[in-house]
Amino acid sequence: MYTLSHSKISGISGCVPNNKIKNNLSNKEKSYVGVLSTHYDENGTIKTSDLCFEAAKNLLKKLKWRNEEIKYILFISQTRDFIFPSTACILQDKLNLSKNVIAYDIPLGCSGFAYGIFSSFLFTDKIKGKGLLLLGDMSNKFVDKNDRQNRILFGDGGVAVGIDYSNKITKSYFSFGTDGSGSDYIKYDSDQFNNNFKKKFIMKGGNVFQYMSKKIPLEIQDLLKKSKLKLDNINFFVPHQASKFLINKISEKLKIDKKKVLLSLKYFGNTNSASIPLTLLNSKNKVKNSKVLISGFGVGLSWGNGIIDLGDIKFTNITKI
Repeated sequence: MYTLSHSKISGISGCVPNNKIKNNLSNKEKSYVGVLSTHYDENGTIKTSDLCFEAAKNLLKKLKWRNEEIKYILFISQTRDFIFPSTACILQDKLNLSKNVIAYDIPLGCSGFAYGIFSSFLFTDKIKGKGLLLLGDMSNKFVDKNDRQNRILFGDGGVAVGIDYSNKITKSYFSFGTDGSGSDYIKYDSDQFNNNFKKKFIMKGGNVFQYMSKKIPLEIQDLLKKSKLKLDNINFFVPHQASKFLINKISEKLKIDKKKVLLSLKYFGNTNSASIPLTLLNSKNKVKNSKVLISGFGVGLSWGNGIIDLGDIKFTNITKI
């Protein structure tokens, strides 16, 4: 377990493609998947950086932060604009940030928000300044249009999270794990260089479910024990929006009251690294000044859990482009 003491989330902003797709689900799919609609860039004209740029621009305005105050920018995505340069470098220029800013990409998916918040808090605790955590994924870039099983699950989305230093001690707790033996459970079969690859998205959903439904409850219980907190101390559980069935199974094993479990699946689907902050945005009237338990898990296999005090956090509306 890792404990950090002086960083806070000041605000969250989000952006999704304007194109909205309604899923015609069977009763079984409603129970297991739970995604009634997604936002999807059908024409492939929007980049992940476009979504995050809009979110970041709106967030800076909401927080009244000056561009020159930003000390770092982390961009987390599996669908970065290019193999290189880092999309964070592109966004530094588009946002007109200082040339002294720290900027780099982290190519993580489902666990990306937990890793991103932890990394951001580490930076902020050290430099005692403001930073931007940008996360997003464009599932249309790796899910085939004819692959209905995955098409109804995944959506496109981008978010910006403002991180700041606080003189007040507010402890946050994190734990992480990796099991690369399951790296082929969720995979885009391409190295982006070799044309012999079929460039196909593969997800062995049953394997992921079996692994994470057992692993995540144990990891969360261990984090609660080491942080000396109980579920009664937690206001909301905000899991990665993997699927309704998996979230329900994890919540049941932990005996978390359903009222405490925040979902946004039916509106946005699984947006990978953006799913947890989009869920917080979707429940913005509830989560101010609350203590939340976040849990990201999936591709890698990789997982990360955290307990964070949100405080007087600011939210923007979710914009569409």
